[in-house]
Amino acid sequence: MNENTLGIHEVYDTREKYIIIGLTGRTGAGCSTAAEILAKERKDIQVNSPNSIIVNDNEGRKINIVKRFIEENWEPFVWIKIKDIITSFIVEVEKEEFIKYVSLFLEPTSETRQEEICTSFVSLCGEQFDILREIRLELKEKIEDIEERHAKNKDFYFNQICSFTDKIKEFFDSLSTKNYTKVYQKLGDNIRSSGSVISSDFKAQNIFSISKRVNRLLKIFTHHSRHSNEKTYVVIDTLRNPFEALYFRERYSAFYLMALNANDETRNERLQKQYDLSASQIELINKKESNKIKSQYSSFVSQNIQKCYDLADIHVSNPQIGEDDLTFITWQIAKFVALIMHPGIIMPSSEERCMQIAHTAKLNSGCLSRQVGASITDEFFSLKGIGWNTPPEGQAPCSLRNVYDLLSHKDDLAFSKFENNNKDFRDLAKELYNNENTKKCRADLKGRNVSYCFKDLKNEIDEEKNQVHTRALHAEENAFLQIVKYGGQGIKGGKLFTTSSPCELCAKKAYQLGIREVYYLDPYPGISENHIFESGVNRPKLNMFSGAIGRAYHQLYEPIMPPKDELKMILEITTKDHCKELEIENKALRGKILELEEKLKM
Repeated sequence: MNENTLGIHEVYDTREKYIIIGLTGRTGAGCSTAAEILAKERKDIQVNSPNSIIVNDNEGRKINIVKRFIEENWEPFVWIKIKDIITSFIVEVEKEEFIKYVSLFLEPTSETRQEEICTSFVSLCGEQFDILREIRLELKEKIEDIEERHAKNKDFYFNQICSFTDKIKEFFDSLSTKNYTKVYQKLGDNIRSSGSVISSDFKAQNIFSISKRVNRLLKIFTHHSRHSNEKTYVVIDTLRNPFEALYFRERYSAFYLMALNANDETRNERLQKQYDLSASQIELINKKESNKIKSQYSSFVSQNIQKCYDLADIHVSNPQIGEDDLTFITWQIAKFVALIMHPGIIMPSSEERCMQIAHTAKLNSGCLSRQVGASITDEFFSLKGIGWNTPPEGQAPCSLRNVYDLLSHKDDLAFSKFENNNKDFRDLAKELYNNENTKKCRADLKGRNVSYCFKDLKNEIDEEKNQVHTRALHAEENAFLQIVKYGGQGIKGGKLFTTSSPCELCAKKAYQLGIREVYYLDPYPGISENHIFESGVNRPKLNMFSGAIGRAYHQLYEPIMPPKDELKMILEITTKDHCKELEIENKALRGKILELEEKLKM
């Protein structure tokens, strides 16, 4: 191996040596399936062409490039399961306290039944519970020898706790198939609130309790990686709280949030088949994961998959293909791992390019709730328009308005005639933002602009939930109107890319304009798909997006060094520099000319 090759390996070492992938997605989307694939040994990874890809076109060539790279470079990922981390918190309390607390929100909840549950749990799990509790308490004590401490932690989290989690799942599922998921979601919320599984008392310093414990495990692997030549790859399964995802993103440049996506019909079928859940039970899980079951501190402690999708660096589509065909999801995962290890090994797809434009566009939004972007192309992926959720041109975005300017009649142009003059509206604004409590809290703003959501205030006055009162155009709607506004061409037969998914109103507009394909990140909870897109004779094709966007688009597709130079150095290819040779030859000729001129002078 020549010095140039050694230099190249050194340059790529920081990318190839340490990778953390956090998985996110709704229950049934395939996070555990993705983790299983990432945890496979090199010999077990099979990268093949999905049926939807033609082998002899450019997408097929990309598969061959990724396949060759993975066969030479794949390393199995260490699988950290958040459910095991939650179990490690369980064994920190007394078993009687734990099961007594949990039995209160299991079904049925009669006093006699609670006693039966407690007795049954102690009988089935009590002995192992006590052993693990003792080990956990020992691990809390400082062990001076670093290697010994790391070895004991690895054994505890990756061997002993895993089997106990399975036993707890078996116990709760024996009571009811819906209990395990329900219990662990509740325990996760409690840990983020109080640091304990048996208390929901909120203290802000506990928000990252689960993240910090995972981080301690990551530090064990980073320590090992620094003191060895081994690669350390870790997959965290599953991050469903957006602040936990941000926790790792802010600390590790090697962290990527990978979102698993499947449409609702596919997810529901999987949940019914695997867990025997009813439609009402699935709906309850969906509400919990979407943070629709609100509590005072739910924004900090509860699951919010929609926000996690917004934060995701990489999106992987996991449709149901046959019974157990994992070809498509394996190809996607292999592609992204190859790109993380060796950026620019292949180029982005047309779909990724167009969704990246929509993702960039959404940052222009001044919406206080959620930024959404959209892009529109013709049938050949040629860009025709972009849009984001924002008020009509000439009106101030919500994030630039200040409620105290409204109340003091400053900057009147930023507010509507209704906002400036309606007594009920202004009285409510004063009540919410100018009361004694908010006055005391203003010092905590630390310079933040105090914006407000018009829709929320108007709906509170009317005592209803009306989505028509939003000030902003939707991103898709705005993109359509931008094309019309500036005299663009028709988009019949074109494609719509959205960082969310079209609502019923935007779906109707897309249908009317002749959009043939819609690419989206997160399914809309309404009936736009079943009621609008799946109606009539010109039904658009709906595609769940797969690809890298945001910062990952640049991290994965920008080569660290020009491929031409890299290959020349490794293969020791030397080519003649004809320009340089001519320059040397010309210099020699000029010297001879000068000599001849001197002789002539003599």
